[in-house]
Amino acid sequence: MSISQAQAKAIADGFLNKIGEQPMKEGEMPVIERMLRDFGADFITTAQKNLRKNKSIASGAINDIRMQFTKFNTAYTISLGYPKSEPASKYWDFINKGVKGTKNEKADSKTPFKFNPSKKSIPVSVVEGWLGYNKLKAVSVKRYTKLGVELKAIDSKKSLAYVVARSIHRKGLRSTHYFDEALTSTFGSNFTTVILAALGEDINIKIQATNKQNNGNNNTK
Repeated sequence: MSISQAQAKAIADGFLNKIGEQPMKEGEMPVIERMLRDFGADFITTAQKNLRKNKSIASGAINDIRMQFTKFNTAYTISLGYPKSEPASKYWDFINKGVKGTKNEKADSKTPFKFNPSKKSIPVSVVEGWLGYNKLKAVSVKRYTKLGVELKAIDSKKSLAYVVARSIHRKGLRSTHYFDEALTSTFGSNFTTVILAALGEDINIKIQATNKQNNGNNNTK
């Protein structure tokens, strides 16, 4: 979705048609408010698309990105992410920035996260959930022997989860930047341009609403 100045004007035109039927409240900025909500929704859609592209959705929790919109006088705040009460609030940034492994580093070097070398694996229960989501039932792993390399198939979900958990602990989690890239994409230069245009439309609405109100008062004299 590409939010444009034209959308801001269309919203303003629709609101102007209602002036008189619904008097404009003091401090109301309908175009900016609608545009901010649209940008928030666009961010969520983009972040979810990034998750699917990176095959990083282990459960519905990480995909359930929320938007909270608050207004105080003419100050607007959009909060995007996961409520503290949700499990995803505790691990979303690991998926976003990546986690360095104890042996290899799939994650970017700038990530602040690294698996604890005193452990042997990440929690197996987490991997079991991921296996269930991705419907993985079996895998072949290499087993090195004195005579060479032997491939062994693992089809037990518990055993498979343990093998994968140990592998992730060693190799790490690659960085996806699903959240960071959505922020950059959504709230870049176009955001500033559209919000400035929306401000202009809100000012125009205020002027016309004031004119209509004054004309109405003059007609009653």
